[in-house]
Amino acid sequence: MRVPFFDLRVLDPDMRKELLEAINKVFDHGKLILGPEVDEFEKRVADFIGMKHAIGVASGSNALFLALKSLGIGPGDEVITTPLTWIITLNAIAECDAVPVCVDICDDFNIDPEKIEPAITKKTKAILPVHFTGHMCKMDRICSIAKKHNLFVIEDAAQAYGAKYKSKMAGSFSDVAAFSMNTMKVLSAYGEAGAVTTDSTELYEKIKMLRYTGTKSDPKKIITNECYYVSLNHKIDTMQAALLLVAMKHLPAKMKRRQEIADKYTQALSGLVKCPQTASGDVHAYYTYAIQADGRDQLQAYLNSKEIETKIYHVPLANKAPVHAKNMRYETPVAQRVLDRFLSIPAHEKITDEQVDFVIKTIQEYYQ
Repeated sequence: MRVPFFDLRVLDPDMRKELLEAINKVFDHGKLILGPEVDEFEKRVADFIGMKHAIGVASGSNALFLALKSLGIGPGDEVITTPLTWIITLNAIAECDAVPVCVDICDDFNIDPEKIEPAITKKTKAILPVHFTGHMCKMDRICSIAKKHNLFVIEDAAQAYGAKYKSKMAGSFSDVAAFSMNTMKVLSAYGEAGAVTTDSTELYEKIKMLRYTGTKSDPKKIITNECYYVSLNHKIDTMQAALLLVAMKHLPAKMKRRQEIADKYTQALSGLVKCPQTASGDVHAYYTYAIQADGRDQLQAYLNSKEIETKIYHVPLANKAPVHAKNMRYETPVAQRVLDRFLSIPAHEKITDEQVDFVIKTIQEYYQ
């Protein structure tokens, strides 16, 4: 039985109809750039996260870069972050001519708050936690450290739309937060898209200009070079915003199904592998369901032989990537140990109960 890790097809005829209707609406009004759907999308994201403002952008990478730029992160500044993340987290910092400083993690995949404070220097400007796989960091402790040292907090919530920590939404703890909504995320566009959230009206206005080549948007397109910041084009397409509005309607059911699958995996596999744990009041977004297993490579090979697709996120650790390794300041042994045992198994909402049972049975057979 083949079990795909992702299935990006639109198979539901009702949802396909809704998506096509949304596309046709955009074709009818013709406002393909920053059209009315973008305004509606931004309002709904802000309301959902519980922040005053949201700005739609072209990708999660754009979102993170603009979040950093909006806070004035620049040459010589240091940003403390995690090595267990996609490389864009460090690249976005480096693109601001700042220095990513990676500290070790806990075995829950996320940055260890107790490693942050010893890494703070006079050059430290911000802390950038990553809610890896959709499981949120210990944001109360991180925010306490940031407040004590007068640092910015920037949430990389690319994988965590809909997640909660102590009943509070991902993206609502920080000065600025960045979300990805590409096709693989829980709230998924049909291509690339992202959003930035903030409670600061000043930052909101700045990010709006940064996404539009540093200029103030003139609806009449008469004044187009009134540029206040050096920036490029980071705008979200109206089409993606329209499709995301449809996706938002289906998000609760999508998250519920992923939670059901996760619960089933956790109940069946906890005695064999380390499964994700979520405290009371927390919500895991389950971008992926990630286990930790001894002999991970052999387990992955066995699952692949049974046509069960799996993924490892991300090899090597970001601080050991060739472009960043020369700047590595701290050893991160827990992150390396976790990565060596890390394996994501299929847990998206389109797999059937039979496929979930097959994954469980196959893992159980492997350990027997």
